[in-house]
Parts: sequence; C-alpha cells; structure tokens
Amino acid sequence: MKSSQFIDEYLHQDEEGDYVLNFLPCPFLGADNKCLVYEDRPKACREYPHTNRKNMLGILDLSLKNTLVCPAVSKIFYEIGKDYKK
Repeated sequence: MKSSQFIDEYLHQDEEGDYVLNFLPCPFLGADNKCLVYEDRPKACREYPHTNRKNMLGILDLSLKNTLVCPAVSKIFYEIGKDYKK
C-alpha cells in the first residue's frame, strides 16, 4: 500500500497538524490485542507512549492524554509526582 493511500484510508490531521487514526481502537489491533502490523508499525507506535524523550515537556499535553489510556504513562506520572513532592 502506498503512503498516500494509507493516509487517505486510515488517518486524519488533528488540530496540531499531527496524523492520527480515524478509528479507535486501532484497525490493526487483533482480537488477541496484538498488533497485526507490528514489524511495519508507524514511528508513533514504535515510540509510544512517548515517555522516553529528552524534551518530554514539549509533549506534556499528549502525555497527559495518554495517562487516560495507558497504565504505563499513569505510573510514570505518578512516580514523577512523588519525586517532585520531595
């Protein structure tokens, strides 16, 4: 599948200009909750949940949204909060 066809069929641009999936859950999520395109998954999926960045402050809004759907991000924010209170 060409990139342009993939974009037309599965993605749209959000208010920040980022490409995001048209549908949730991901159309490539199998019945067993495993990625059907794991070897060819997009960069955003490879980097998810985006907590291993040098400039995480630049994506705090995204990270906060991810706390609602990703237990790992919630735990990271909880641990950061504990350290911050010290």
